[in-house]
Amino acid sequence: MNKRILEEDSITIANAPIHWNKFHSKTILIAGANGYVPQYFVHGFLMRNTLYHENIRVIALCRNEEKAKQRFKDYLDRPDFYLYIGDVTEEIKISEKIDYIINAASPAGVCTTISTKIPKQIFLANVLGCHKLLQLAEQNQAEFLFLSSVDTYGALQTERLKEEDIGILDPFNVRTTYASSKRAAENLCSCYCHEGLVCKIVRPTQIMGGGIASDDGRLHIDFISQILNTGRIVLKGDGSHFRSFIYITDAIIGMLYVITEGNANEAYNICTESGEASVLELARLMAGLTKKQPIEVTYNMETRKTDPAVKYAASRVCASSEKLRSLGWKSNVSLQDSCLRMMRYYGIDC
Repeated sequence: MNKRILEEDSITIANAPIHWNKFHSKTILIAGANGYVPQYFVHGFLMRNTLYHENIRVIALCRNEEKAKQRFKDYLDRPDFYLYIGDVTEEIKISEKIDYIINAASPAGVCTTISTKIPKQIFLANVLGCHKLLQLAEQNQAEFLFLSSVDTYGALQTERLKEEDIGILDPFNVRTTYASSKRAAENLCSCYCHEGLVCKIVRPTQIMGGGIASDDGRLHIDFISQILNTGRIVLKGDGSHFRSFIYITDAIIGMLYVITEGNANEAYNICTESGEASVLELARLMAGLTKKQPIEVTYNMETRKTDPAVKYAASRVCASSEKLRSLGWKSNVSLQDSCLRMMRYYGIDC
């Protein structure tokens, strides 16, 4: 089932109504390609080649060779795919001309909740890694897309975050390391833009899709893991926190719109208003979609007191897609269908 869903999603991306001529016969470096979100750039571009002979050259920069060879095993012998094993914080030795760089190399998921344990590693991956890739982009005069995060908005309570909003991030609190380093990397991109490089920034909300590790820690995969392992969902608190969810195809296509239509030195939220839900609403939605009934949704209120990731979580993190929609993008996958596709990918009978 998961291979079929992955293929369907790749075809959806390959058929996106964007200006594909901008990628025709170009070389695209995807840094952090092993990640569950950036892998879909690889799948989408290569599917575009398969369907329409676009002649796009894809370089997947990955740190974990074993994981990468498993993730991209079907592409290893393809002439339009090259797997480069390396760390973005070190020198990147690629001699061929690169036209686009997509920087998605960053600790994510559960890593962002343990900033107090590895703050230096997180900061260097996000800032020094971005610097190394920007240097490579400058050498090639390649266009640059940086995958940032809505976490950069900091402590800011509003109905929907807009790109011009700026909240507080305490530089002395290592819990903000992920957000602070993403914000610093955004500023670094702006510095390179000031010197003539074309840099664009995207700030995704929570992206749903197949390929995420079961222990990643994000809400949607946590609920799926609980359904598979225990047959119930236990919430860490009362479930009143609101988040914005978007399906992987809508997210990747949105980023492609930013690359092809967006303005340099600007940021774009990757989100959809129709994907907003409370933690409780998402849990009940997923529980109600399973054919194996009943899936009980319960609460562990103590977790809210003992787990810092829950204790300090913002009550609402939803963003506006107005700026992204101004480029011609629109969302095509509902929250219910997002849940269905992701749950079926992991083998849940829905």
